[in-house]
Amino acid sequence: MDMRKYSGEHFIKVDHVRDGPVQEVIAAIKLGKFGKPDLVFETGDLLSLNATNNSVLVRAYGPNSDDWNGKEIELFHGEIEYQGKKQAAVLVRPMSPPLKPSAQTKLEVEYDDDIPQF
Repeated sequence: MDMRKYSGEHFIKVDHVRDGPVQEVIAAIKLGKFGKPDLVFETGDLLSLNATNNSVLVRAYGPNSDDWNGKEIELFHGEIEYQGKKQAAVLVRPMSPPLKPSAQTKLEVEYDDDIPQF
C-alpha cells in the first residue's frame, strides 16, 4: 500500500534546493490554492507554479498542461522579483527536450463572433 497519501501534501520549497538542484518528473498538474497550478511529481511532491516558472514550461512544452506529463525538469535555487524586491525562489529548468509547435496539443480557443455595431 502506498502510504504517501496519508502523509499530507509535501511542497518543494527553497530550502529543498538550496544545496543543489533536484530532478523531478511531472506526473500531473492540478489546480492549487489561490487559483495557481501545482505540479505533481512522480515522487508525490508538489511545486506551486509562479508566473516565471509557468512561462518557462509553456515555452518548452506548449500551453497545454497535458503535454507536460512525463517531462523531466530540474528544480534549482534562484531569485525572482516580487513586489519590487528580490526574493529567493525555486526555479525550473526543462531537462526533457522541448516540444516543437507541431507536436504540441492544440488548445480549443473560443472566439466571440459578435462584432460590435457602432
